[in-house]
Amino acid sequence: MKLNANRSKRPTKQALLAAVFVGAFSTAEAQADTLRVIAGNLKIVDPIVTTSGDTLVHAYLIYDKLFELDETGAPRPALADKVDLSDDKKSYSITLRDGLKFSDGSPMTTDDVIQSLRRWVSQDQTGKLLAARLKDFVAVDDLTFRIELSEPFDVPEALAHITGNPAFIMPKRVASLPPTEQLTDTTGSGPYEFDYSSWKPGEKRIYTRNPDYEPRNDPASFYSGKKEATFDNIEFSYIPDANTAMAAMLTGSQDIWIGAPLDNALSLRDNLKLVVAKGFSSQGLLVLNHVVPPLNNVKLRKALTSLADQEEINAASAGDAQFWRVCYAYLTCEGRYGDETVYTGHRGPADLDAAKKLFEEAGYDGTPFVILDPTDWPSAHARALYIAQQLRKIGAKVDVQSMDWATLTSRRTSKAPVSEGGWTLFPNIMEGQPASSPLTHLMLASNCDKAWFGWPCDERIEELRTSFIGAVDENQKKKIASELQARASEYVPFILTGETNEAVVFGADIEGFDSEAPEPFFWNIKRKSN
Repeated sequence: MKLNANRSKRPTKQALLAAVFVGAFSTAEAQADTLRVIAGNLKIVDPIVTTSGDTLVHAYLIYDKLFELDETGAPRPALADKVDLSDDKKSYSITLRDGLKFSDGSPMTTDDVIQSLRRWVSQDQTGKLLAARLKDFVAVDDLTFRIELSEPFDVPEALAHITGNPAFIMPKRVASLPPTEQLTDTTGSGPYEFDYSSWKPGEKRIYTRNPDYEPRNDPASFYSGKKEATFDNIEFSYIPDANTAMAAMLTGSQDIWIGAPLDNALSLRDNLKLVVAKGFSSQGLLVLNHVVPPLNNVKLRKALTSLADQEEINAASAGDAQFWRVCYAYLTCEGRYGDETVYTGHRGPADLDAAKKLFEEAGYDGTPFVILDPTDWPSAHARALYIAQQLRKIGAKVDVQSMDWATLTSRRTSKAPVSEGGWTLFPNIMEGQPASSPLTHLMLASNCDKAWFGWPCDERIEELRTSFIGAVDENQKKKIASELQARASEYVPFILTGETNEAVVFGADIEGFDSEAPEPFFWNIKRKSN
């Protein structure tokens, strides 16, 4: 009763002033404790249903994985505590860290992990490679399970891969949902949590620190090591108008701008309160249709390499030299397995005479080169127009068909001849991290009808990919990767057009943000003023 009586007393003027001061200080502190990010428009929250980059940014905040890649590209334990490989390299015993919990406070067990992995292998391309060699997942106890294989396979690297449909760990009840259905329960295993019930697509979304997340004590290295939720809240806004987004960065109302258009980003370079940095790296390429004429002829594919001057292409499509580089490695120049020395195709300035000669040797009959041109993707649009111009210079018949990217993704499924609505080539990219390994480079896979759009079909490339996938020794993997890239330069599954980086803008008071991560992550970031 006495406590209630005290609460009913009117506060003094001094107490009111003190409350206002404390409230103002608390508000400022709360604002300083919120990281504000301009990013894409999240539509799907389930990272097993889609490979969308916006979904992966969301997923890396609320989920963790058994293994993560470090700055050298090697897999390191994350949720896993230790891993033991059998002598025949066909069985992995993985033990979880003790005391792990999900964001709803429930303990994580091997039942959760196994069900998460079962859902993952049914959908992800790398997961399907594991599934083809999988005998079973076997729970030993609540913290230890085995992955039993029919043949050797680098399981930690597969579980650590960053893009595609990564092997995120969810509660068993969530992971039991068929991969054809989108989850609505966002209970996670990562440093932040997300309230799905209070969010609508297109609206601002807020992530809060997960109090039940226990980070590792290892030094942070790329995606691996300690993941510390340094901000209480992370707030994402979708601002499609570039000028509005730029104004938000200039006024300091936003901290990080992911995927800023290059022209806008470059105009902010002289602002001392902002940093204009390279974003994620991509391998630029031209996707080729191997099924129908004219590019079912390898000499015509090689002729295209003679027409492609990477410096000209990137000067036109990417512009500022900070954001692109020449590269002739089929597994990226900065990747762990990239090897330019084995490339035997054309390098440097375009050689029109060499291309004409190859056209003659191939017996080119005038079949049109139908180029699908995504006009809503400026850099790809520039690459489409460039190769069309080069083909016209040597007398090839060219049909550039303009469309948006969404329409292109429907057209690319066709295997019809160009005379019946088919296509010959289109510009695209592979994200730098998955493009750096035969395990994850979708467009390098040359397994005919099972290959990605364009359907390259080469027995030797597939033999080498199979050897790489089964290899565990790092030196052996590098040797195989070099042989594979040498073979690719002879077969030409696609045309290399150089490597590019997106632009990212962030406040100069933000530190610890890895702007070049293939999928941006937001742990271990700090505000200098704090």
